[in-house]
Amino acid sequence: MESEPRDPSETLPLLDRIAVAVERALRQMPDDKLDYRAPDRDRPMREFGYHIFHMIGRTMRGVDTGVFPMEDQATMDLPGRSYESFGQIADYGVEVAAELRAWAAGVDHDSLRQTRGEGMRTGAEQLDLIAGHTTQHLRQLYFVLRSFDIEPDDPIDDSEFPPEYVLTILW
Repeated sequence: MESEPRDPSETLPLLDRIAVAVERALRQMPDDKLDYRAPDRDRPMREFGYHIFHMIGRTMRGVDTGVFPMEDQATMDLPGRSYESFGQIADYGVEVAAELRAWAAGVDHDSLRQTRGEGMRTGAEQLDLIAGHTTQHLRQLYFVLRSFDIEPDDPIDDSEFPPEYVLTILW
């Protein structure tokens, strides 16, 4: 069952809250797990952490330009390998979250609700998709932290997310 995308007035604050929670969770990750690969995943946690914030930035740029360049899945997250600590990745996340807040303060919500062309998603749909994507990755981070016997600081409970964002974690 498909649901209507959230309005940007709801999605943008939610995405900001989720980005802050991802940053907080990454700061709890032990640095000796930078190259840990979660079950059923072929990328190390450093790439995974980078990927979460990279996709938020990519979405903002795509919504602004109407262009979402294809990225090779095999190399998209490689810049994440340059980080030497989860704190550095979290610092990158702080920058992305600040960029998101500044962008959200200036973006025209009416334009986000408009279709740009036949078959294209609206900006509101793109934002709703990335909020769901980021939610799922945050929940995966919580799962990984708990698997290391680390309780996430101030976690967002599943009940606080839109129900369609809460997918079963297969790890």
